[in-house]
Amino acid sequence: MSETPRVLLVGAGAVGQVFGKYLQAAGCELSFLVKEKYADEARRGFTLYELGMFEKDPEPVTFSGFGVHVSTEEVSAQRWDQVWLCVSSTALRAGNWVSELARATGDATWVMLQPSLDDRDWLLQWIAAERLVSGMIPFISFHAPLKPGERFPKPGTAFWMPPMTRGPFSGPPERLQQVIRTLRAGGYPARASQDVARDVAIPSAVLTVFVTGLEAAGWSFERFLQHDSLERVLPAAREAVQVAASHTKTSASAVLPLLRPALFKLLLPIAAGLTPFDLEAYLKFHFTKVGEQMRLMMKTYVDLGRSAGLPVEHLQAAMR
Repeated sequence: MSETPRVLLVGAGAVGQVFGKYLQAAGCELSFLVKEKYADEARRGFTLYELGMFEKDPEPVTFSGFGVHVSTEEVSAQRWDQVWLCVSSTALRAGNWVSELARATGDATWVMLQPSLDDRDWLLQWIAAERLVSGMIPFISFHAPLKPGERFPKPGTAFWMPPMTRGPFSGPPERLQQVIRTLRAGGYPARASQDVARDVAIPSAVLTVFVTGLEAAGWSFERFLQHDSLERVLPAAREAVQVAASHTKTSASAVLPLLRPALFKLLLPIAAGLTPFDLEAYLKFHFTKVGEQMRLMMKTYVDLGRSAGLPVEHLQAAMR
């Protein structure tokens, strides 16, 4: 990799902007690949708000000074050290742009952030395993304000890195260390993991079913925590956890006993009280936006569960 890494981020939404901020702070020569309809907005730059636990009035920070591309032809005219996939699992599969981009970016390291159990296997059709680094998104980012009257001077992207958070990455050692060194140089709390997919499989399974149940409850915590709602959600969550554990060859024994109504009723209000934004509004906004990805993930749990001979009837019921 060159002394000044040349980094291409695919997607300039809330996730791409946050990773772009840290990569630019590390001294990377940064560009975004976006759809034509988003290019002018990206060229004008973005407004970012970094949220703290007790910060009442976040200050806007301008994020600019990067390139913007709208086609693989433009991308192929330059050399790249890293390609970051900051789009959803469903966007990853839309059209043939991934295969075209793979041909256009030479020997670059690709960094994937997608959460579905089969995303990595899908990417391996075009990207060799020795070039693919996997990561998890540990922060929360969103278009602000979430609702009228919030404390942001002007629209922008707000993000919150929970205390003590360290973002895990795994992959081939040399390329993994290059990614981690670059992020740390920009102030991002990155750490190496043996296998990110295994680390996040079970938490992602619980979150996916939780969000599906919350949507069915009209995005209301109060309705979600009612007995009949939890009676639908928790059996489906147990099935998803068992599928994730089977697929990644991990144990679910420590998690399954925790999937009880009392724990959800205890932890959800605490989480809502600790986040420096309206958690209920955020979950509705974000997961409505990526609803197709959540449905894809639910379908993946069902399909993998059937293939492994595991029970999936509650997962199927939750999808209706």
